[in-house]
Amino acid sequence: MIDHVGDGVRLEGRPQLVNLGRMNFGDRFVLSSQPVQSHIVAMPGSLVDIGDDVFISYGAAITAQREVRIGHDTKIGPFVVILDGDFHRPGDRNAAGEVAPVRIGAGVIIGTRVTILRGATLGDGARILSGSMVAGEVPCGATVGGVPARAVNDGDGGDAMDLRDLVQRVLGLAERPRDTAGPQDIAQWDSLGTLRLLLAIEDTYAITVGAEEIQSARTVAALTEIVNRAKARRV
Repeated sequence: MIDHVGDGVRLEGRPQLVNLGRMNFGDRFVLSSQPVQSHIVAMPGSLVDIGDDVFISYGAAITAQREVRIGHDTKIGPFVVILDGDFHRPGDRNAAGEVAPVRIGAGVIIGTRVTILRGATLGDGARILSGSMVAGEVPCGATVGGVPARAVNDGDGGDAMDLRDLVQRVLGLAERPRDTAGPQDIAQWDSLGTLRLLLAIEDTYAITVGAEEIQSARTVAALTEIVNRAKARRV
């Protein structure tokens, strides 16, 4: 049972919700489990507090041992992991790990396959690029990316990120793909991978592209051309 459910809350698919502590959902909160189930778990004595107009995409894994807070108007991409604890100490699986609250501000945008670790604080309006791992504090309005996440100093969100880096991170590749590589070379670049690339490209570069455009791309170079055309439309 959820302690508080605001107006207009929508659950898409069948998420797994385990509330052994306290769990609050704000107005118009949307949690997707299509096509991959999302999980939100509040351990005994913990709090999961989600604000108004928050969207969490599919494949999310959120676990609170003490506290996870997500502010109003925050958008979270597919396969994001949020953990406020380590579960056990490194080298000793029988010893309890460290725990520290995770606090995500208002209007934050979190890309695909981001991991947010215990003690992280994301300021209002921050952007987390796809494939990043976040620990510590992200200032208000900052854009960060990488493992570990660091500030992106390009003055225009993710525009300086190489498409090869994005494809590598989103598809979980061991190395950056060649410009000529495409779905015929990369097994992870299937229909689900194409959807993940679409979401990651829109999140990272703050652009809008059509699903048909992304599906037509047969190489990384073709993806780059699509992004450049979308940037030109944005100006």
